Amino acid sequence: MARVSTIVTNFQSGEFSPRLEGRIDLQKYASGAQELTNMLAFPQGGVTRRPGTYYAGASKSGGKVRLIPFEFSDEQAYILEVGAGYIRFFSDGGTVTSGGSPVEVSTSYSATDIFELNYTQSADVIYFVHKDHPPAKMTRTTATSFTFEDIDFVDGPYLDENATDITLYSSAQTGTVTITASADLFTSDDVGRYIRFRELLETHHDEWAASTSYADGETVRYDGHVYEQVTGSTQTSGNTPPVHLSGTETYGLIDWEYKHDDTGYVKITAFTSATEVTAVVQTDDQGVAVLPDHVIGAADATKRWSLGAFGGDQSYPRAIAFYEQRLFLAGTIGQPQTIFASVTADFENHTPGTNDDDAINVTIASDTVNVIKHMIQGRFLQILTSSSEFTLSGGTGSTPASPTNVNVLRETTFGSSDVRPLRAGSATILVQKGAEKVKEVSFNLDNDGLIGRDLTILAEHLARGGLTDMTWQQEPELVLWFVRSDGVLVGLSYDPANQTIGWHTHPLGGLAEVESIASIPSGPEDQVYLSVKRTIDGSTVRHIVYMKPIYFTDVEDAFYLDSGLTYDSTPTTTITGLDHLEGETVQVLADTGYMMKYPAVTLHYRLQTVILNIGILTIIT
Repeated sequence: MARVSTIVTNFQSGEFSPRLEGRIDLQKYASGAQELTNMLAFPQGGVTRRPGTYYAGASKSGGKVRLIPFEFSDEQAYILEVGAGYIRFFSDGGTVTSGGSPVEVSTSYSATDIFELNYTQSADVIYFVHKDHPPAKMTRTTATSFTFEDIDFVDGPYLDENATDITLYSSAQTGTVTITASADLFTSDDVGRYIRFRELLETHHDEWAASTSYADGETVRYDGHVYEQVTGSTQTSGNTPPVHLSGTETYGLIDWEYKHDDTGYVKITAFTSATEVTAVVQTDDQGVAVLPDHVIGAADATKRWSLGAFGGDQSYPRAIAFYEQRLFLAGTIGQPQTIFASVTADFENHTPGTNDDDAINVTIASDTVNVIKHMIQGRFLQILTSSSEFTLSGGTGSTPASPTNVNVLRETTFGSSDVRPLRAGSATILVQKGAEKVKEVSFNLDNDGLIGRDLTILAEHLARGGLTDMTWQQEPELVLWFVRSDGVLVGLSYDPANQTIGWHTHPLGGLAEVESIASIPSGPEDQVYLSVKRTIDGSTVRHIVYMKPIYFTDVEDAFYLDSGLTYDSTPTTTITGLDHLEGETVQVLADTGYMMKYPAVTLHYRLQTVILNIGILTIIT
């Protein structure tokens, strides 16, 4: 019987799982490969060798680092080297320096913390959150100057108002005060936490009312502000309430003096005991640093107080995102399903209220505990938890979310791992909670909601062991890059509009382990950086490298080496600057087109020190 051979015309479906051997009934079978190593699949069907990685520098002290992108503009972008207690910067293929020394800012993050960080960016500020650290921000002031500091939030966010019998009172209205509780309430971890007091007007009028008689000296609350009647005699109000925010103004027969907002808040600065802390009275949105009258002294001890939602036994948020001109925070240990959104266009202000632009607090109502791990902006705010995916919006149409109009819906039930998700085209890409599946989550018009697709279904073996980091390279080809737990780099050619979902693996030359990856724009091709663990001269080091361009016009620019360097100058027999490969046996590629072990070669014009990467394509038979 004659043997029939199938014509293989393209490899856009990448490497196939061994589970698919013999599945000739699959439409994609004829466009797959049995092995695709150090090769990239194109949407057109062809493959090309993976570019080499160029040595950009070493991590500080050789410690483990996480790489994070920071894009100030298309022309000026940075890779952050986030290590234990510091952040350094890479740009244009090298370390950012000032005065000959690497630019560096100090942080409080440990080596364990750095891979639990979540972040988001607005212009020249990048915000960081971690469950064990106060939210922080790093600001770019010049191309080589950065500052890092904890966020000093304005007025919140807060837990629900106290529902216990514990009362609090303050020793004074302004300045540094002592806050005393009627029962054990505080711990030393509460330092830095806010307490909010609400004005108690039990012997006066709680809210202004039309056509009401007010005695001289009586106070009222209206629209969140407190006013005192100072006319000099009892008078009856008309139908116009007081709305001014300073001084005294007349409304009908009554002169109303603005006193302050109906609330005041303090920041705890020192812990004395479980019933006593020292605090500083904070400035309200009118610039007034004063507490309400009826919380001063033991005689005015009040139950109307709220503790800050961050710090103490609550811990800090672990998820962060921008949406509709608000900064959203979520996922504290104390309230793992609660979302805190800032005042509109004032990202560090959480003043509560019912106005449309006031801060938002909303808790997911669910039949299971869904710890919020990530949030990502899409058509709606996507909330990714340990077991489900939700969307947050203002409801139907284009109505924005507000304190009185917020809608949270469960969409899918995959669950997310700790790997930070990203947007690729119109889809959200997430690593599922088991870390061995990659999901594409996108909006579906038929369902009027989100749907998910398993991107690893044809090559599940390449994610086995777990994925620990990922990035999106959009130029010149659409490629998702993943770091596997064993240090192998895994790629996914991802162009769903052209039916391209193709996986490939990329073990780096020289027994290297990739630990982190990030991508930033850099001209016609995005620049992909990797942190690579190696053993050099008996010591563990971390090389920061970046992939060379896929496309080039001059054959001399071909670069298929790992942790390589290039010498391009006058002829020489001596090469220096190879400290990062000290004690290693490497290869040299000279312009004569042959390789041999360094240094037994006379070099002309161009030198590439090389730990080779080898491309392998095995066709399915």
